[in-house]
Amino acid sequence: MENNPIKVMYDEHEVIVRAEKIIENLENTWENNPEEYADKVKKLVEFFREYADGYHHRKEEEVLFPAIKDHPDFVLQEIIDEFMEHHEGFREYAAEIIEAINEKDYVQSYKILKRYINDLLDHIAAENEELFVLAQNLMDENQLENIYFKFKDIDMELGESRKIDFEKLINSL
Repeated sequence: MENNPIKVMYDEHEVIVRAEKIIENLENTWENNPEEYADKVKKLVEFFREYADGYHHRKEEEVLFPAIKDHPDFVLQEIIDEFMEHHEGFREYAAEIIEAINEKDYVQSYKILKRYINDLLDHIAAENEELFVLAQNLMDENQLENIYFKFKDIDMELGESRKIDFEKLINSL
């Protein structure tokens, strides 16, 4: 299938997962260069807020989740609610990380960042292995194509070039 929204979801997950290595490499770097550490963490949080939440989670929350919930064969409403709760938790993590950075509590910021990425990786694995497979099995090709074009609308509204800039940013950190 050419216009596959599930492939878009998998591809965006691959970009988001790249943050794990960056976070691992940040451990204790604040000891030698706190300004550089703070700058990188702020860029990571911007990436999480804008790319992971703005582009990716928005597609799930506004398009994919409702399409799945509205499907007559779908009966596990609580799985969608759980993923929505995860998204809220990720937003809270981002705020806590920035708060710790602003207070120059770099050890705490790193602890929160590690919890964030670990929870995010678990979340991504669950979506990849359960939700996306379910969506692909529930939806016919026309429904999937409709979802794909709604995803494209979100990218155009938020800025396709900005999305590419975030993908480049995560590769440059």
